[in-house]
Amino acid sequence: LQGARVWIPDCVEVWRVAEITRDYKEGDAILHLCLEDGSALAYPIELQLPPLCNPDCLSGADDLVALSYLHEPAVLHS
Repeated sequence: LQGARVWIPDCVEVWRVAEITRDYKEGDAILHLCLEDGSALAYPIELQLPPLCNPDCLSGADDLVALSYLHEPAVLHS
C-alpha cells in the first residue's frame, strides 16, 4: 500500500488527497500519510481504511462509469 493515494475526510475541504508513506499491516491503528502540502499525518483507522483515489488519467472524468473507484470523494471530485 505504500505510495497509494487515498481520500481522507477534512472539516474544511470535505475530502483531501494523501499518500500512504508506510506499509499498512492488518491490525495497525494508524495510517502514516503525507498530505499534498508535504505535511505528515498520522491518520487513526477506526472502522475501515480510507477510500483509494482514482488514477490521475481519470481525474475529472465526465462519465462516472469510467472511474476505477466509485465513492463519495471520487464523485465530488469529478
